[in-house]
Amino acid sequence: MRNSILRKGIFVAAAMAVTATGFSASASAQGRTTKSVEISYADLDLTSAAGQSSLDRRIKGAVRQVCGTYDRKNLHDMADHGNCVEQAKMSAKRAKVSLIARAEAGTLGTSTVVIGGN
Repeated sequence: MRNSILRKGIFVAAAMAVTATGFSASASAQGRTTKSVEISYADLDLTSAAGQSSLDRRIKGAVRQVCGTYDRKNLHDMADHGNCVEQAKMSAKRAKVSLIARAEAGTLGTSTVVIGGN
């Protein structure tokens, strides 16, 4: 029981730290066009390894959907795509940490999360 409370506290602290980092990153990205996609997790138990693994697969698909494809012969397209993938993965990582923390704490509310990239 005590270990569970400590674990929840660590998750909440990590979620808060990652969220604070996300706010500063999004503030510096003002003026850019961003794309986003919703990921449903209503059917997943995010407190289990299987649920988290399923969420990871959905995130990978969402990153591909947000960033699309690029022309491998065009260095500008390659760089833009790389930046998009990096931003989308960071967005998803922040969301995942927060979702798992809320699931562990029993305060998980909505059934979708939005990730984005540019």
